[in-house]
Amino acid sequence: MQWDYAVHKVVEPEKTDATTVRLRQALSREEALRAIAGNDPRPLLVLRECAMCNKTDDALLTPGTDNEKTILLSRWFHCVKLPVDVLQKDHPFNALFPDKSSEHLFVSRRDGTGKIPLESATSRTELWAAMGNVLAESYAKDPAAATKEIAKALDRLDVLDKRVVELEKRKDDLMETESRPDHAKIKKVDGEIEDTKRELRTVLESIQKLTRIEPRPAVPAAK
Repeated sequence: MQWDYAVHKVVEPEKTDATTVRLRQALSREEALRAIAGNDPRPLLVLRECAMCNKTDDALLTPGTDNEKTILLSRWFHCVKLPVDVLQKDHPFNALFPDKSSEHLFVSRRDGTGKIPLESATSRTELWAAMGNVLAESYAKDPAAATKEIAKALDRLDVLDKRVVELEKRKDDLMETESRPDHAKIKKVDGEIEDTKRELRTVLESIQKLTRIEPRPAVPAAK
């Protein structure tokens, strides 16, 4: 998971002869959403850390289970993680998680509309459905449809990575265990290594193409 740790930059007060005390102040919900969205055009996946999941991804990723689809779908979200003290009333982003009864995380369009609150105990099926709904509304082409192809490509990458390791070990064995290395065999293995690495690059390029989906243009706010 690639997380953005949102920090609200407070404007420094002008310096005067008197001592100025700068107090932390909560933003409105609209201001908080604009602040965490920043310049990223993707929809939001926002998670608040708690004492149980602090510094981990346990609130979203279930330990001991297959989280590949969740991670794949998260590629098309701007994933933002907020600290434990977001529940404090004076935290800049408190409007997103007002108190302890607030959900653990939510997904929404970039401007906060279409919000779907979620909990760490939410089933994987419900989580994927929520993520898929927001993605379908946020992109001209539904990214969720590409996840199967990306999953296949990732599986192929694993196979090719293992193949490269095996071939490089075979080459080392040929060079180290033979009193007179068989250069023809070594050359053949070198060719197989290069072919495998070439396929690796091709698969990586295909993944990049599959993930290159543009968000829908933002709808101008009504005046």
